[in-house]
Amino acid sequence: MNVTQTSGGNGNRKIDFRASLVLVVWVLLVPIALAALGLWQAQRAAETLENAERSSAELSTTSAQVKEIAATNPNASLTFEGEGGPIYLSALVAVSQIKDALSQADEDLEISRIRRPLVWVTIGGAVLAFIGGAAGLITATISGLRARRSQRQLIKSFQRLGSILPFILAMVVIGFCIGVSAAILFEAISIGLWADLTTGSAKLFVAALALAIVAAYSAFMALRGLRDVFALFTPEPLDVSGRALGEAEAPELWRFARSLADRQNALLPDTIIVGLTEGFFVTESQVRLWPEDRLLTGRSFYLPAPYLDLLDRPEITTIIGHEFAHFSGEDTRYSQRFTPIYAGFWRALTALQRVDGGRFVLYPAVKLGFHAIQQFDHAVWHWSRLREFEADRMGGLLGTPADAASALIRTGVIAPAVTYVLGRAHAESDNDALHDLVAETTELVRTEGWADPIPLLEDRQSHPTDSHPPTIRRISALGVHLDEDILRRATRRPEQGVRSFVHELFPDWTGLCRRLSQDFIDDARKARALRREALEKVVADVADETVVYDNVKPMIWTMGIVAGIFGAFGLTVVVFSAQAGLGYDKFGQMMMAVVTGTCAAAAAIYAVFLHRRAARPLMVLNPDGLVSLRLDRPIAWTEIAKYAVYASTRFSLRLWLHQDATVPKKDWSALYSKVDRRRSIVTLGAMGIRGMKPADFSALVGRYLYAAYARQELAAAASGSIQVATADENVDQ
Repeated sequence: MNVTQTSGGNGNRKIDFRASLVLVVWVLLVPIALAALGLWQAQRAAETLENAERSSAELSTTSAQVKEIAATNPNASLTFEGEGGPIYLSALVAVSQIKDALSQADEDLEISRIRRPLVWVTIGGAVLAFIGGAAGLITATISGLRARRSQRQLIKSFQRLGSILPFILAMVVIGFCIGVSAAILFEAISIGLWADLTTGSAKLFVAALALAIVAAYSAFMALRGLRDVFALFTPEPLDVSGRALGEAEAPELWRFARSLADRQNALLPDTIIVGLTEGFFVTESQVRLWPEDRLLTGRSFYLPAPYLDLLDRPEITTIIGHEFAHFSGEDTRYSQRFTPIYAGFWRALTALQRVDGGRFVLYPAVKLGFHAIQQFDHAVWHWSRLREFEADRMGGLLGTPADAASALIRTGVIAPAVTYVLGRAHAESDNDALHDLVAETTELVRTEGWADPIPLLEDRQSHPTDSHPPTIRRISALGVHLDEDILRRATRRPEQGVRSFVHELFPDWTGLCRRLSQDFIDDARKARALRREALEKVVADVADETVVYDNVKPMIWTMGIVAGIFGAFGLTVVVFSAQAGLGYDKFGQMMMAVVTGTCAAAAAIYAVFLHRRAARPLMVLNPDGLVSLRLDRPIAWTEIAKYAVYASTRFSLRLWLHQDATVPKKDWSALYSKVDRRRSIVTLGAMGIRGMKPADFSALVGRYLYAAYARQELAAAASGSIQVATADENVDQ
């Protein structure tokens, strides 16, 4: 069972002007807006502080004067100018009120002094974020343009960007953190200056304070995410399954590899790994070797055993020559200094994008980081393509271009056979029989032949850390004309009883293949056990039956009110016809009574209809399928390819059925339901789901759907067959 949920993404290299505009808005315009907010807050803070100081000084002077008068004549009548006119107070009362006003003024003055520095923190954060954003855009653009000049310049530019970009992203994150937090805190403190702190304003103060706390938490989470920014260029080990063979274990293999490396003036790998699941590749990244859980460093060379058993000596020679070419000349620098860091950069940015909390302040930095690395995409693709062509040429020098072309075609047609054998072994891993999956692949090809090689020529050979041009272009770059002789050689069947060249390279090739096969089956057995456990949990999580009702109660009340309004209006017109100007118009009275009565009756009848229908289930979900009175037959869950719940306008459940599924018919009374037989789409409309939100209902449908596919997969596993089903989910609210 493979469940996918659609998400946005864009993988092409064309300029996306919308994405560029969004980037500019976030890294340049938003900091400018934040700075403008800071300047406005600075103006308000200055005016408030000036008013608070003036008010405090005036009240202090007035207080001293009134106290002097009160000391000699406490009952003296004093006149003060208020907002609504003159205010008359005795000297003794005035002393008390001026004291309270002075206390409030001093409090306002203190608040004004506290919040004023915050505006400069806001402006400083905005300026820091703007400088970081502008520097990031300029640096990324210049580095990307320089990287297109040469492979050496690509490495140099990326290293330069690698040393600068973490600090630029840190500037953006820190700038947004302190700027946004200070701006929100300023506004929260400002509420304390309100003279009349009513219940409503007190609630607003609490809300602003909560927002400030959320902003501070987001800033904290964003700063925690900076650890990922500064770890951007730390490569992660490459997980590989296989066995590392030293020179003592396979002396002929190492002798053969050394002779080819010497002929190419290439560096010899530090480790040679033989496995089942990958293609040929070399890497200078760290490798975590399974099942030993061993970390390998230095230059590693991976050999796929099923391929080795089906290739002849010239083909193996050109392939190894191709891989060793990546350990010579400029390719060594590229492999050591660029490829691992470039891959690590992508992984770190993706991880940073998933940091919980602080997403608002992290978003501009993440956007800028992806923009920076995308400036290198074109150069990376260009130089990777040339690297592969040059490696093919150097591999061909160890044999002939025809050998290299044959090897390219043959490795392409070997891949489907290997995939089939490994897939079958994975499905049958519970079987305790001893396997040699390499021999099984060879026997499969010998008896069944090859897939048609022509469609495979447009394929790109897989690689864990790099990309390859299409096979047909690589053959063309070798200067080889693709004719029948090349195709015949590349698709030759292994001869029964004839040992392949690889037996000369290993002292016990059969024993090694059996050991690799057992490793694969043991791993598959563990994976299947975990998968089975997960599927059984999915199946157990659904109830035997769930009855779902249409949420018609709000509409019943609405229709009842409408019927009452029309009835009351009609009755009013008839009873008070004279006041309505219809006293002598009997026909007008009759028409008004008929129209309003008809509308009231229609609304009442519809309300009664809905009330009666409310007792009938909208649908019943059970482990086998979905049953609805609006359809003439149940729909089995395994007939559904994907589903969506819509609630933005009218509530509906839309089901996309598999093309071979029988499409049900709709009941005539189901006005808001629809069946599109041509596209195999069933839409069940409703007014909502009683007692359930759209997202909860979607999750409920999903649980039943996934449980059915899980049950199907468990049954297929128990019977030994392999089935793959796909269910897609989409919720539109």
